Amino acid sequence: MQYVLTEEGEKYLRNGLPEKNLVIYLEKFGKAPISDLEKEIENFDIALLWAKKKGWIELKFNEIVLIKKPESFPEEEALRKIKENRINEVDSEMLKILIQRKLVEKVSYAHLEGLKGKEITVLTSDVIKSGYWREVKIKKYSSDVPPSETFPGKIHPYIKIIKEVKEFLISLGFKEVKGPLVEINFWNCDALFMPSDHPAREIHDIFFVEGEGKVKEKEIWENVKKMHEKKWGYWDENLAKKLILRSQCTAVSARSLAKIRKLPVKIFTIDRVFRPDVIDAKHFIEFEQCEGIVVGENLNFKHLLGYLKEIAKVFGGEDVKFKPSYFPFTEPSVEMYVKIGNLGWVEAGGAGIFREEVTKPFGINVPVLAWGLGIGRLAMLKLGIEDIRYLYSDDLKWLREV
Repeated sequence: MQYVLTEEGEKYLRNGLPEKNLVIYLEKFGKAPISDLEKEIENFDIALLWAKKKGWIELKFNEIVLIKKPESFPEEEALRKIKENRINEVDSEMLKILIQRKLVEKVSYAHLEGLKGKEITVLTSDVIKSGYWREVKIKKYSSDVPPSETFPGKIHPYIKIIKEVKEFLISLGFKEVKGPLVEINFWNCDALFMPSDHPAREIHDIFFVEGEGKVKEKEIWENVKKMHEKKWGYWDENLAKKLILRSQCTAVSARSLAKIRKLPVKIFTIDRVFRPDVIDAKHFIEFEQCEGIVVGENLNFKHLLGYLKEIAKVFGGEDVKFKPSYFPFTEPSVEMYVKIGNLGWVEAGGAGIFREEVTKPFGINVPVLAWGLGIGRLAMLKLGIEDIRYLYSDDLKWLREV
């Protein structure tokens, strides 16, 4: 059987007993408000209890007065002796008090007797405190033994990829912009020259939200209205005011066109869009889209394809091909495809040069290169997965291995 200091006992020996610290503080002033002492003295409640029990202090209203200055602090001296393995010099009554205060504890080392001369692999606090470490052989540490596997926290792989794409575009001189998730139909469709009766505006391609929005840019509103009436022969003003969940980040590009004052301009956004769809390995009802526009003189279709190829390289998409396509707001238009494992060629997004019907209402008379890429499908390429749902999975095994 052996007596050792508890963690609190070690602390009191190092920093002083609470009642001792209280007395030292009161010696300076003779008395002090309880509110001040609570702030100044650590473990004030314990200090108050023992100082009052020993007759050192007196409570008067909201103050504590020092009435007797102790000549010594026997508990502190006893703690020091126990620390130095001089337990035989400590009075039995004092030992009881220290155990009662949880400053000292009894430790049985009978089970350690059998360790003498033997080799141990674990160095415990009991072995150290008892001194038995001097009488045993401690097994050598081997750097050849593989450590146990740990799983530290890390950035989600999909978030990491999005961050890499952002950094890449910024390195090319692009500026990141943002837009609202709940969008006005005008910016999502009408400002992009999408006719009021276009199939993509029906319920199966857009989530509608209750209520209407208001477009502050009155001049652009009127210009878009005139363009629709001139080219399509029809414009539904009420439909343009409806609120929706943004179905494409091109809406952010449209809002950005309204703010352009100086050329050239290179901007991008990577954000969430929403579309009613049948969920499968390649489709999801909400996903991230990378939208970008470049506005300036002498831009052409080859420049656009060059930007798309460079972005695809960030995802390891060396195998990329383009296919002519149609979008209401671009001409010429193109779809980009990347090859993903057993899925084969998968559409990664669309691009083109904004039509005059889109740019003129904003007062822009130079080419505007534009693209909208499904970051999720490109991330599938980089992560080597064949199901887009894994990007949003909470499968810990996959998250640890990817």
